[in-house]
Amino acid sequence: MMKETNIQSQVTSTIAGDDGEAVAKSEQSAKKTVLEKPNEGLEKPTDAGWYVAVVRVNCETRIADSIRINLNHNHVWFDYWIPKVKVVYIDKRSNKRKVKEKLFLSTFIFCNVSPRQLDKIRFRSDVYKMLTMPGQRKIYQIPDQVVANYRYFVENDEEPVTAAPVPLKKGIKVRVVAGSMKGVEAYVQSYNGKKAVIGSEIKYISGATLTISRNLLEVVEED
Repeated sequence: MMKETNIQSQVTSTIAGDDGEAVAKSEQSAKKTVLEKPNEGLEKPTDAGWYVAVVRVNCETRIADSIRINLNHNHVWFDYWIPKVKVVYIDKRSNKRKVKEKLFLSTFIFCNVSPRQLDKIRFRSDVYKMLTMPGQRKIYQIPDQVVANYRYFVENDEEPVTAAPVPLKKGIKVRVVAGSMKGVEAYVQSYNGKKAVIGSEIKYISGATLTISRNLLEVVEED
């Protein structure tokens, strides 16, 4: 059963700016082809990887859709992920429990695309920048498995997840052995009786933590 999710210390880009005109143009372009199926007839390139675009807050989905539509129009395969969690709330009118999606990380679009297409994204007027590693100019590519693991963590429907804006502790590495998160690997942050707080992170971006029964964990031996 889905539990209420408490999002704390949400990680938000501190970049200032508001290119409203650019966003409007992007949205107009997107509306023209909104009925098209994403990536229809296009094959995922073998060199596709994960990169992060930083955009205006609360415009993540619209800009991501616009990027995909524009690239697809030029026969370029593109996919994206915007971290969101499902939260349970009580509707004041009906007094019933309802579910809605809420941003887990704002201003970030995780772009799955060939590195050959990165300039077509980062030089858009509605994209502030593509994330790079500290002290470097090269755009940061996130390993596929790291994104997949973090995504399972954030999107799980069983345990509330919390954003961690600071680097996680590298405690004991564990693997979830049952439930919807089976196979997910994480690091133990702390113990509380029969429960453990475990965490997963994408380096230089954000971590996520949740509390889980210790009976669902097994230790992963690291080389």
